[in-house]
Amino acid sequence: MPKNQQWLCVYCLAQLPKTYFERHKNNHLKIMMRQNLPVEIAYTPFYFVQNNPIQQLLHALKYQNKPKVGDWLAKQCYAMLPQQPLLKQCDAVVPVPLHPKREKQRGYNQSTRFGQYLAKQLGLPFLDNIVLRNNETKTLVRMSRKERWEEVKNAFEVKSTTNYEHLLLVDDVITTGATLTACGNTLLKQATQKISVLGMAYAQNILP
Repeated sequence: MPKNQQWLCVYCLAQLPKTYFERHKNNHLKIMMRQNLPVEIAYTPFYFVQNNPIQQLLHALKYQNKPKVGDWLAKQCYAMLPQQPLLKQCDAVVPVPLHPKREKQRGYNQSTRFGQYLAKQLGLPFLDNIVLRNNETKTLVRMSRKERWEEVKNAFEVKSTTNYEHLLLVDDVITTGATLTACGNTLLKQATQKISVLGMAYAQNILP
């Protein structure tokens, strides 16, 4: 591939399943998230689809020691953001934290690379130390919506307060939104007044 096509060829790039949520203020993700978290904005650039290049990219980022994929996905996301000016109303970017043990095993937090790039492009502070994951949750992949919530509902705590009124919380794949809900509500109680969420991909078809 040419150097300017670092991760995907033109053919695979065209297969990425875009959500086009930037065209809709009240998109499916925002409606889903608002059931349990009063988000201002909710956005992902892509759907998560199995056997699609998006799955390969995210697996490379999370499990194959390819942190620069996070930069690339953030670049693709930011290219779509001029149509989503509300994100520029946020004051700072916060990544959903991993438990320290899991981050040590992986070598990095995949949401950090994604969030750092976006924070830089948006001209916002990047805050990766105000919220902690205080227990090591099990993998959520095969859990139902209820099981996911029970697993993460007490997983986070605020380490330090902040004067930022509107935080943009970033994660990798949003499925039921349980992790973002638990983390976001913890921040709303102790550290900020408004929350928006941004993910790399949205897995719309899930277990009930």
